[in-house]
Amino acid sequence: MKLEIPQYHHPDFDKDFLKNAPNVTLEEVKEDGLSPRNYHALSVYPEYFKINGKWVLAAESRMDTVCVANDTPGEESVNIVEFRNLKKGDKVVIGRTEDASEGIYVWTQGFLQGDDHKDTFAFRSGRSRETAFSMDYDNLYQVLEHEKNNGGYVTLVVGAALSLDRDSRNALERLVRNGYVNAIFCGTETAAFDLERGIFGTSWGQDHFEREQNTTRNLFETINLARKYGSTKALVDEGLVKDGFVKACIEMDVPLVICGTIRDRLGLPETINNVYEAQNEMRKHARKTSTMIMMSAILYTIATGNMTPSYNVFDGLVRPVYMYTVDIQEFAVNKLSDRGTVTAVSMVTNVQDFIRNVDRALNN
Repeated sequence: MKLEIPQYHHPDFDKDFLKNAPNVTLEEVKEDGLSPRNYHALSVYPEYFKINGKWVLAAESRMDTVCVANDTPGEESVNIVEFRNLKKGDKVVIGRTEDASEGIYVWTQGFLQGDDHKDTFAFRSGRSRETAFSMDYDNLYQVLEHEKNNGGYVTLVVGAALSLDRDSRNALERLVRNGYVNAIFCGTETAAFDLERGIFGTSWGQDHFEREQNTTRNLFETINLARKYGSTKALVDEGLVKDGFVKACIEMDVPLVICGTIRDRLGLPETINNVYEAQNEMRKHARKTSTMIMMSAILYTIATGNMTPSYNVFDGLVRPVYMYTVDIQEFAVNKLSDRGTVTAVSMVTNVQDFIRNVDRALNN
């Protein structure tokens, strides 16, 4: 079946309960990073705010954020921000209801047509290891082709498993080089494992995984080389890295966001060790993403899923953000929906097989 992006429709603002709803109540922030009491916390669904008699849609609505409104006549707008980014003087929307009675309306039917009353964003539910994923794969291939050909923005969250396997690593590199990827999030070791194989031809010090003990000698030597040259880009430019997705990202100008963790023993020059700075850099891409694929990186997956809007506005067009979580553990893919991100399609499978399947479908 040909991919059809769901068409969005706004609520009928001529209905009495919307037409007669009051304007939102706004309260100014008195101190940076400190929200007024009874602030309105946003959800993953489209939300509207009535300002000066006009209903304004919050673009990029996402969990655990607050709405800052501009009520200047003729310039009515809203900005969705994290609590820590509130500034003194910001006008925060106050109210805990979502039925328009306080000028706040959560609209869950925007992507449904006619009398369709199924759960708006629950594309898939109840997935398990017994689920057949062939339809999900077919849909994903169409989504990625659509994004590539129509200016979409595809962000990947990548775990170390993809760096440790030769074929999956090569598959990811080809997807980057062939224009299917616009940004990648990963941790230090995921990037370092990829660079290690690109330089030394080993993973954890081994040419092939056998029974001997893994070593980190080449891994740390790789990180030290990057630090010696000042950046992974300089390392690549020196010709030391023969292949890999990090090299592809640098050469194809695809942003690579490397976030530090409490377990990091040594970081690449680009590793972002301040958690708020890492969040900010990830959000730059999450806020303009049209498709998000999160693979074998449970903590980054949960963090990314919660900061990614379930819908976005592209050139004035409201459309859903396609989200996929892929992991061999059911716990990992279900954890995101447990945290409230109900838009994700979950696929319980080996991520190395997953990325190779995607590569074969799109690059052959």
